Amino acid sequence: MTLKEKIKDLERQLEVAKKNTYVYDTIEIHCNDGELYIYYGEDKCVVFDVNDMFDDLPFIISKVVKEQAKTQKWKLDHIKESLKEIK
Repeated sequence: MTLKEKIKDLERQLEVAKKNTYVYDTIEIHCNDGELYIYYGEDKCVVFDVNDMFDDLPFIISKVVKEQAKTQKWKLDHIKESLKEIK
């Protein structure tokens, strides 16, 4: 890949990244006037309409529980491997 192609690829990746927000850690969550406010970062906030959020809850809960189960399994597997190394 040439330098120009690499630059073009990085520019494309940057445009995609600008369209998405990764919320690593929430600072505060509250509701007011039918809206759910989720604060993150230093001064950023995502606002959801609670009626739309309610309709999406079954899907959100299902996916969060499945992903959490995967994370727990991964962590337990690593703990087991670490314990084998100690013996």
